[in-house]
Amino acid sequence: MNLLFTLFGGMILTTVLYGLARALRLSNFWAAVVAAAVPSFLYMVWVAFTLPSLDRVSMHLVAFPTIAVLLYQLYRGDGKTHWIPVALVAFFVLLSILMGGFIYIASEGLPPALAARVLPNAQERPVHTGFSGVVAHHDEAAKSIAHRRNMESLLEQRGWRVDLSGLERLQQGQPGRVSLRVTGGAEKAGVEGIVATLELSRPGQPAQNTVSLASVGLGDYQGEAAALASGIWIATLNLALPGTRSIRLEQAIEVSR
Repeated sequence: MNLLFTLFGGMILTTVLYGLARALRLSNFWAAVVAAAVPSFLYMVWVAFTLPSLDRVSMHLVAFPTIAVLLYQLYRGDGKTHWIPVALVAFFVLLSILMGGFIYIASEGLPPALAARVLPNAQERPVHTGFSGVVAHHDEAAKSIAHRRNMESLLEQRGWRVDLSGLERLQQGQPGRVSLRVTGGAEKAGVEGIVATLELSRPGQPAQNTVSLASVGLGDYQGEAAALASGIWIATLNLALPGTRSIRLEQAIEVSR
């Protein structure tokens, strides 16, 4: 289940449960308690099995009680509800919707229909709108840039050309064939004996899938990536020859729906 379903679906469920509780003649207070508790409990059960990121968990556990409190304030029935607490609760509801939208776009990208309307040339070519990952700062940024340059320098010293294909065709819930070709030397001949692996991970997360690329010919290697969820992934290619320093290359990819 994606963020749109769990967050906004849970908010709608909270509203429906509040209405049902009031229809069963529960007091306004207990109707709000039931409306907040049931979606929160169901979501925590789901969290125990799926282990989403903590930012998503905290957002859900704030949104459901906030909706319940807003309904409690609006329907107290004593005519004494002040506009300030209602405005504050409404603000946090809007904030939850806004942040939920940001997290969805970061991980999944804009829906294709919306992207075609608001982005230039989106109908003519694929446009990737998801975030490729966190931005490194200070020492970590310097280390990242230095590492990338070192890997490029190693490739240049060995005269290798690396072509990786298949990642651009990965689709949600379907395994995909990944092909690698490594050539080198003046004649651009295939390089044999490389131990090649491909790690697939979410931005900022450890590798969730490792693909061994087996040799299938002179300089050609192939493997099969497991079925992945849609959104932005980081593909890390590791190339190693016995007795030499290994090469580690990274790129952001998008798994389509």
